[in-house]
Amino acid sequence: MDNQEALQRTLNRARRALQILEEEKASYGIRIPPDLVIELEEKQKEVTSLEARLSQLQGKRPESLPDNLPRYNNVFVGRKQEIARCMDALSPEERGWGVAIDGIGGMGKTALALEVAHLARKQALFDAYLFVSAKTTWLSTEGVRQETLALSSLDSFCREFAKGLGQADIVKMTDATERRRALLDALRGRRTLLIWDNLETLNAEERDMIAEFVRKLPTPNKAIITSRRRTGESAVTIRLDHLLEAEALELMREKGKSHPRLAQELNATKPEILTALYQASGGNPLALDWTLGQVAHKGYSISVALKRLRDAAKSEDLYGFLFADAAKTLSEKDRTVLSALVVFLTPAKTAALADATDIVITEIQVSLERLVTLSLVNDLDGERFGLHPLTRTYVRAAVDETDTVVTAPLSGIRFDSAAQGKVLRYWVDFAQKYGGDDKDAYKTHDKLEAEWQNLEGVATTLREMAGIPGELKDREAAQMLIDLENALFNFLLFRGYWDEQVRLGEWVYQAGKALGRWRDAGWGAYHVASIHYNRAETDRAASWAIQIAEAMERGGSRLHKGVAIGLQGQIAQQRQDWAEAERLHQERLAIYQELGEEQREAIALNDLGTVALQQGHYDRAESYYKQALAIEEKLGNKESQATYCGNLGLLALNRDRPTEARPWYDRELVLAEEVGRQSLVADAQAGLARVLEKEGRYTEALPLAQSALDIRERLRHQNLDSSRQLVERLRREVGME
Repeated sequence: MDNQEALQRTLNRARRALQILEEEKASYGIRIPPDLVIELEEKQKEVTSLEARLSQLQGKRPESLPDNLPRYNNVFVGRKQEIARCMDALSPEERGWGVAIDGIGGMGKTALALEVAHLARKQALFDAYLFVSAKTTWLSTEGVRQETLALSSLDSFCREFAKGLGQADIVKMTDATERRRALLDALRGRRTLLIWDNLETLNAEERDMIAEFVRKLPTPNKAIITSRRRTGESAVTIRLDHLLEAEALELMREKGKSHPRLAQELNATKPEILTALYQASGGNPLALDWTLGQVAHKGYSISVALKRLRDAAKSEDLYGFLFADAAKTLSEKDRTVLSALVVFLTPAKTAALADATDIVITEIQVSLERLVTLSLVNDLDGERFGLHPLTRTYVRAAVDETDTVVTAPLSGIRFDSAAQGKVLRYWVDFAQKYGGDDKDAYKTHDKLEAEWQNLEGVATTLREMAGIPGELKDREAAQMLIDLENALFNFLLFRGYWDEQVRLGEWVYQAGKALGRWRDAGWGAYHVASIHYNRAETDRAASWAIQIAEAMERGGSRLHKGVAIGLQGQIAQQRQDWAEAERLHQERLAIYQELGEEQREAIALNDLGTVALQQGHYDRAESYYKQALAIEEKLGNKESQATYCGNLGLLALNRDRPTEARPWYDRELVLAEEVGRQSLVADAQAGLARVLEKEGRYTEALPLAQSALDIRERLRHQNLDSSRQLVERLRREVGME
């Protein structure tokens, strides 16, 4: 009510001023000064504007109010921050001409513009609301449809806006420059909101002319521009990004209210599938709408519709609408950069792209600037660049396209598969540089940790390119997969990526077999089996041990056969077949000693010590452990030293010598934390907690035991049950249960 009263007072003052001007005009007779005529016209516009705005606040829609805002019947969710920024940009206090909304196709730019315009009308910010679009997009039962209209120039937009304002004389003008000037004059003294929609369909010259026109808008008129291409000096610019997951789920629920079958499917679908749909769509409202439409109108399940969303070649209406026009304007280097970015699953820096593609950094920067302008690449904080998930899917499909399989949105648009190969090689080289099994490799594991998402994505891509399991498609990709996994094994083992190691090891086993590289196949199988052994999944480890023995027999040396024998010994040990375990470990110890493999000799001695320990032969166990430790101290291998120190600590505890155990566990913890091997950190923490438990220091012991339990739960470690029991005992002792 306060706003209405204030506006009414302003209107009354304007009417009185208009009356005074009209009386002054009457006093001049027929010779009225030109300045007075202009002042009268502007004051009349002001009164008309104020009357229209007051009517809006009173809930009236007078016929004289120029307003062609489309009815927006679609579901609108989220975008609260973006709406607030737009409303600020449209306020009289903001000096700029308005707001430019850009971003990838389907992100809801037009919907946001209309939502803001309707809100502005509700608040009576303007006396006219005019919407003109160069393109219409809609969803039908057949998919995404679009129509490019005849509005292909600034002049055509000006004619439509003049028509909306009821300025027939301006519409009839034949000179485009005069029409622009006349429209700007007609806007003086008014408060008009002009919405220029889908300007990406115009050529660059016309877009520049529109940008110049809106900069000249007389205040307090404002404009909203939507485009996939960046534009808009002297305006607030909003790059419209993805919906949040909660907003996307709300959109799904709202859509379900209009389509019973969709609602039924949504209710029956597991949350993780809906999350996967959100991730595949990248939070793009049109892509979500399209996918839900497949369910509502074509009878697909959400899982099947999601599969179609992930297949650009089979969803040409969607991906063609989103990307085909922009892709046709790209240079060869632009396509190379896009092809490279597909392999980067995390935002890439310019220098990394230059290294990966062998393109000079200045040319990379030029391409990135153009790709950002086209909304094909997102520029992020820290001079990093990334792809929207839908862009990634599209470019991958274009890279993978062959001459015999060509779909409409991809035909004639060739991306650089060679560039993709270079980037894949770049990541394999990266893993080999900072990984491997050298005793000091742990010092660069942080480099691998920082890029793990990229490295994991590269492994998946190489597997798909290789065609495994199944008929081998690409020998080079299969070999790169082997090289990558070999470089990453210790990192994955140390940092606790055990599930990922099982997956990569299985892929390498398949790749090695497909290539006939049996030694590589054997190592892949060994890496899988070692994780199963560390989890006490004995039967699985035994099954893989058979594959290891077969592969090493066909392609390995005597040393590799010793590795296979050692795993068989560990499995016998887990099954408490002590005699068989002793025999196998002694057999491989002899092989390693004969070959002069000191580090592997230490491993065999350690396993013999564990067999002796578990049978209660403590003196023999101590001898084996200390022999192993002495070798590793000589070689300087800190990870193995940590293992053997931990075993000596366990031996001391079994002998009921906690005071003797403590320094061993202290030493293990220091070494394990330095090299970053999580399973050994947990082992040392659990050992120290047991020492403190025996000393009656339960409060000090509990945090160590809990930390060890947390690590072992994540790893699904073979000592998980004993960790749980230790924590339960300590909690009881400190009165927490």
